[in-house]
Amino acid sequence: MEPQFEVTCAIPRSGRTFENALARFCEHGADAGEIRKILELSARSKASSSTDYDEASRFLAYAVNEAPCFGLFVDRKRRHRPYRVGFLGHEWTLGGVRVRVEGEEPHNGSSLIRLDEIDCAVVGLDELLTMTQYYLGNPSAVTKWGMYNYHLDKPTDIRIAGSAQLTSYSPVLHQPVQDMVGFFLISKPSSRYHAPEQEPPPASRRRSLPYPRDFLAHLERDGRRVFVKGRYQGVVATAYPELKVAPVEDVEDAVVDEGPGSVGLEVVQTGNTLKQKGLLLHGAPLFLSESLWVADYRRYLKSEPLQRFIQAMQPVGYFDDERIRHFALWYLALEINLGDAWINRPPVTSLFCDRKDIANGLRPYRLQTRYWRPDDSYKQDEALALVNRSRLTLQAYYEQYRAELAPQLAIG
Repeated sequence: MEPQFEVTCAIPRSGRTFENALARFCEHGADAGEIRKILELSARSKASSSTDYDEASRFLAYAVNEAPCFGLFVDRKRRHRPYRVGFLGHEWTLGGVRVRVEGEEPHNGSSLIRLDEIDCAVVGLDELLTMTQYYLGNPSAVTKWGMYNYHLDKPTDIRIAGSAQLTSYSPVLHQPVQDMVGFFLISKPSSRYHAPEQEPPPASRRRSLPYPRDFLAHLERDGRRVFVKGRYQGVVATAYPELKVAPVEDVEDAVVDEGPGSVGLEVVQTGNTLKQKGLLLHGAPLFLSESLWVADYRRYLKSEPLQRFIQAMQPVGYFDDERIRHFALWYLALEINLGDAWINRPPVTSLFCDRKDIANGLRPYRLQTRYWRPDDSYKQDEALALVNRSRLTLQAYYEQYRAELAPQLAIG
């Protein structure tokens, strides 16, 4: 039988990115009532998961009767690895294009593009890096997604089209904020500063704690063990080859259990669990990530439906105004939530883009740009001027939101 769909697209089977992606599809033609029912069933699936296959299948039968787009999968993120109902696949007309949307493991999206089995996917940079480092000339230089296409050195058709700009409600700022995260160094405060059962030292003293600014380089020389989730072990080893990495299932729990002075590298979005467990966040992240539109570039050039679909999804550029606005909000929410527990906090503008990033290819490109990556010579002066204007815009947004939120959030 000939397929009725024109484009294949992978998204996660469950979780926040899955929910936000489906919510965005409503804006492009998907039936809102149908999406709402799918999201309701998905939200109930975690509580209905079970290590007993028959028990999990009973909820699957109910879910499929309500919305025939679900299947069972093994939830490997939970220690007892239960069977869980997750999104299997559905077809929608999005942006005037018939699209088969398929549920997958988050890190598999880029692999399926590489294997020529789908056209595009919603993938985080963290997941992309873990699966495709081999294709990058200098993986350690790719600390922001705007550098990724620039550093593709070996033959592959995988390209980042831009940010999917998926948002979630922030209880800190009481408004939607884009799903940005940072892969940060975290630690349990050393007992020489305060015992766990005691109140932490005042802010003035915590700011002066003798943590080096480049704490990761210090740990590499020091030989202290650093906990890392197994999937990120290769990424960390590439950036810091001398680091003594210890792969674990849950980095935060490992740092807490190891005791004062222990350290780990963990993906942080809001900092809520760090705050609850009394952990510290250090400096700038090893890399920044968010949900991205990733596509098979060769197929994109040949397929008019894929071009129309990607363009309808409106991938946002790294330096687009709306993304800059959300970057200011994400940074501010993390700053407010963690306060002085964010040691050696970098300025918002340097975290967004510094001179080293520009040299490493963090410059504007569009879907009309060849290979979707910046050129080293073409209109470089204009590109650098835009980068500088973007940093000024970011600082202005940050100061504006901080001033607006100061009274209701009691921040100075």
